[in-house]
Amino acid sequence: MDTRSRFGLLAFVLAFAMARAATDPIVPRIVTVDHGARDPQISPDGSTIAVSILGKIWLLPSAGGEARQISYGLSWDTHPAWSGDGQFLAYAQHLPSGSDLIVQNLATGTAADIFHSPGEIGQIAFNAAATELLAVVQRNQLDAHIVRIPSSGGSEAMPVTQAQGWHEWSFALAPDNQTLYLESGRYGGANLYKVDLESHASSRLTRTTATDSSINISSDGKNLVFIETADAVESVIARPLAGGSDRHVFSDDYADRQLALAHDGSWAVVRAERKLYRLDLSSGKITPIPFTARFTLPPVSRGDLAITHARLAGGNSVTIEIRDGRIAAIKAADASPSPGLPVVDAAGKFVIQGLMDNHYHYWDAFDGARLLAQGITTIRDPGANLSDSLNFKEAIALGIIPGPDIFTCGPLVDGIGSYHPMVAVEIATPEGARRIVRALKANGADAIKLYFLLDPAPLRAAVEEAGAQHLPTTGHIGVHTGWLEAMDDGINGLNHVRVWRDVLPLDRQPQGQNESLDGSKNMIARMQLDWTEIDPDGEAAGKIIASMRDHKIGFDPTLGIHRIGDGARKNLGLEDFETTHGSYERMAKFVARAYRSGVMILAGTDDASLFDELESYAKAGIPASAILQAATVNGARWLGKDKDFGSIEAGRRADLVLLDDDPIKDIKNLRRVAIVIKDGRIVARNVVKSGTGRPQ
Repeated sequence: MDTRSRFGLLAFVLAFAMARAATDPIVPRIVTVDHGARDPQISPDGSTIAVSILGKIWLLPSAGGEARQISYGLSWDTHPAWSGDGQFLAYAQHLPSGSDLIVQNLATGTAADIFHSPGEIGQIAFNAAATELLAVVQRNQLDAHIVRIPSSGGSEAMPVTQAQGWHEWSFALAPDNQTLYLESGRYGGANLYKVDLESHASSRLTRTTATDSSINISSDGKNLVFIETADAVESVIARPLAGGSDRHVFSDDYADRQLALAHDGSWAVVRAERKLYRLDLSSGKITPIPFTARFTLPPVSRGDLAITHARLAGGNSVTIEIRDGRIAAIKAADASPSPGLPVVDAAGKFVIQGLMDNHYHYWDAFDGARLLAQGITTIRDPGANLSDSLNFKEAIALGIIPGPDIFTCGPLVDGIGSYHPMVAVEIATPEGARRIVRALKANGADAIKLYFLLDPAPLRAAVEEAGAQHLPTTGHIGVHTGWLEAMDDGINGLNHVRVWRDVLPLDRQPQGQNESLDGSKNMIARMQLDWTEIDPDGEAAGKIIASMRDHKIGFDPTLGIHRIGDGARKNLGLEDFETTHGSYERMAKFVARAYRSGVMILAGTDDASLFDELESYAKAGIPASAILQAATVNGARWLGKDKDFGSIEAGRRADLVLLDDDPIKDIKNLRRVAIVIKDGRIVARNVVKSGTGRPQ
């Protein structure tokens, strides 16, 4: 679906939800929050903090207090930046079509859109004269660079950095307007560099496996202040640029911190746990900056509904009564609904519980409308920036943006040299593994995602600590730690079909050094796609599957993404293409054997099509009833939430999908979505053209 279609669908979902709400008295909702912060910036006079709170820009007193909203509309707004005189505030406005750089005159309230990018705009900064802005433009998770943009707009952005596959997510412009300090990295942690804006000559300032981020420079140009993260410890460091030793100002366990330095360099605002704190740079003392932000939101309906004459998939017709967003009763089809309930006559329709994608990285605020239109009312996010993920989750729950309920793992817990540094925390020791699990639990994660460069000892420690914290663990592993070892250590879930380490000699398996697992360089190694010597019906596969069954593993194979079409010929050589194409059938047999052996399958897509994923199970021979369970109750059961959602029973959340035909008869009928209900409210109606299976 192109971006314009996505935007149209978003507008449709919002407009319909508001129209549905209009049946109740039109009284706006006031929702007050005291968290949800990201990207704080301090005004030049030190009196005011500009900050993004749940996707809108707010201003609040630097001592704390009630925030004032200054950005509105359907966009998700981030990264405010002050001009040197405090008259203008720039920020990034994210939309389905990309990102706009907005400059707002704080005295008049007028705003100008001076730059558009199809990618995501990140950190922004004015030069001293406010004639130019610098901004990070992110094209994908491994390609983010700094550009120069005239404040008058209308001109092409000029690149400052541009190496493909590298990322620069934070920077600081020196008072001379000529020197830029930035973090830059590829795999693993980012280090600090100094770059001349005119010549682009650079020099490296740090050389460490830690991650340097959130770079600031004092107004006199004498000190850099930044955050360094190592083994799940975040430290605020002050570095004198004239030479001398770094000074550790503050250290604590991981909390996804950001840093903004005051103009006089004596204090800073720290964002941690989505709240704000004041850090004294001399003493290291940190104190809360309490705030409240009052959202004025459209009203919503009560979540009361009666669905009559709906046929259960593969079963009888029923009437379903919903009150306060939960299923109150399931009655015979000819029973009259209780008085006062709005009625949806579902004659000729089939009803299923809302679908769940167990492997969806929710990195875009605007994915929600599209997922809802497909009947996906819940996702498990197995790897995302922690603050963003929690903010999206809360914004959806509050009705600020439409979307499915999110159960998040937060960042990937990976080893040194992570291939996904944007969404990973690198861990080197068992102590660090225990520390990150405790920190993610404290910050609100619902589960833990372990990644493939994590060594066996830290992985074992993470699993043990997660058990103590009552958090389930899932793993995209199979490089440094095998499946059998991880299952014996107590891991609860496995992602993808990555079994090389357990079945092939180690001397034939890349271990992540250099670029050996880079998907753009070596797709087969990265995806473990060569199954030429793996027999899905053989003894080794049987041993793995038996262990999965015995350890009650939740297995989301993401089978559909391994099926390649002719388009893959652009990236794979002739022999590699045939190897990969043939290996998919072996993977499918492995998944089907796992199902037949009693392994719990969790349907997940890795951001692809859930319909394609489920149809790949059907082609492998898994029955439709089991496929439907894989996309509904199994995910709830893995999370320990099956008493709350995942099935059509009294007391469960009223997340339901009405279909035009029976998915038990043909799983492809899941594409024929008629109405989607979330928490007892209709959130989407799709008019589906015959044969397309796509909302129009």
